[in-house]
Amino acid sequence: MPFNQYMGGTQGMQQGNPMMMGRQNMQQSQNQIKNPQTGMLPEIKGPQINDRDSVNLALAQEKYLTDNLNVFVREASHRQLHNDLMRIFTETHVMTRELFNLMFRKGWYTLEAEQARKLAQTHQNFTGYSSQFPYANYLQ
Repeated sequence: MPFNQYMGGTQGMQQGNPMMMGRQNMQQSQNQIKNPQTGMLPEIKGPQINDRDSVNLALAQEKYLTDNLNVFVREASHRQLHNDLMRIFTETHVMTRELFNLMFRKGWYTLEAEQARKLAQTHQNFTGYSSQFPYANYLQ
C-alpha cells in the first residue's frame, strides 16, 4: 500500500438511504483493510459478552483514560506529579495501541484506505491555515 494513503476507522454506524448504502458498502469493501475474523464469534450476537465485546470495552476505557489523563498531565503543577502522570499517560497510550492492534489482527476492526487525490486535497486545504498561526515561522 502506498505511504500516502490515509486509513480512517469504520467502526461507526452508517446513515443514509438504503439504496445508496448498498452501493457505498460495495465500494467500501474494495478499499477496506481488514483481517479475516477469527472463529471465536457467534453467527448471531446474543446477550452474552464475548471476547470481542471485552476487548472493545477495554479499548473504550483506555481511550477514556488517555483523554482525561491528558488534561490532568497538562494541569499538574508539581514536577514529580507531572512526571508520574506522564509515565502513566504513556503506558495508557501504549496499551490503547496494543488493544487496537489485537482487534485489527483478529479482524474485529476495519480500516478504509483513502484515495491519494482526496488526501492531497485535504492536506492542501489545511496547509492554508498555517498562515493564521501566531508563530507560523516555527512550524517549518
